[in-house]
Amino acid sequence: MMPNSPLPIFQILDFEPATPDPTNFYYAGLKNHLATHQFIQKPHKHDFYIIVLFSQGKGSHTIDFQSYPVSGGAVFFLRPGQVHSWSLSEDSDGHILFFSAAFYASLFSRSRLKGYSLFNSSQAFPHLETGSLEKDEIFNVFGKILVETSNPQWATNDLLRNYIDVLLIYFQRFKAKKNPYSKDEKIVYDQFQQVEMLLESNFKQHREAGFYAEKLNLSLKQLNALCKRTVSKTITQLVLDRVILEAQRLLIHADLNISKIAYELEFEDASYFSRLFKKKTGATPEQFREQLEKNSV
Repeated sequence: MMPNSPLPIFQILDFEPATPDPTNFYYAGLKNHLATHQFIQKPHKHDFYIIVLFSQGKGSHTIDFQSYPVSGGAVFFLRPGQVHSWSLSEDSDGHILFFSAAFYASLFSRSRLKGYSLFNSSQAFPHLETGSLEKDEIFNVFGKILVETSNPQWATNDLLRNYIDVLLIYFQRFKAKKNPYSKDEKIVYDQFQQVEMLLESNFKQHREAGFYAEKLNLSLKQLNALCKRTVSKTITQLVLDRVILEAQRLLIHADLNISKIAYELEFEDASYFSRLFKKKTGATPEQFREQLEKNSV
């Protein structure tokens, strides 16, 4: 677990993976993973990408305050930094895969990884329901991963990277079937992904809309038009949404007072942060924390 973080941020090594590259890759059957790592029941972050496929089981999976149903055939995608927890039935099983961006990027480009829309939560539901034919294809790939991790050979890591990419291609296809879009829509979608990536890296330090327009070589009018067309919000609203989401994460999952949370989010004035939070959510930071704690009892 990474030190000095207001939220638990787990690294792949925290799961003691018996794989050829234990700092960057992890695979396990889901039932065994759940039994072995009881600490994952509590909300936490990761610094790696996650794919979870359920073959059976029921329950709920909570990702950044949104709860999603769990059933056989459900697939979830999490990117680094997201907070999640779950409540699952005892018979839950399937496959779980972790990989770092560095692991994938040593064979493929990082831009290729970011080009998959599966991990972009502001646009995409981080959850797919696979059909019977789709499950056969996916389970076949996971079976190959199991064989390769159980018996590493020459170029095992390269083969595992290829299997990850094959999974992402399959899942991207399945998603496109459920949510088809035109060629023009894809161009807009790809442009918006650049907005998301820039926002994720800079939302604490830069809350001014002009910064994002300049970095993307767009006028503010063009940038707002792009954002409105994609998610019906301006860039200013998107920045604020991201700041408030991080504040909510810290309020619920970190033992920090309001002043320290404001400092963590690079607000010079904690009172201003509290007013902004209330304007956006309808509750003060203290009220939000109290209400969530009450609901969790």
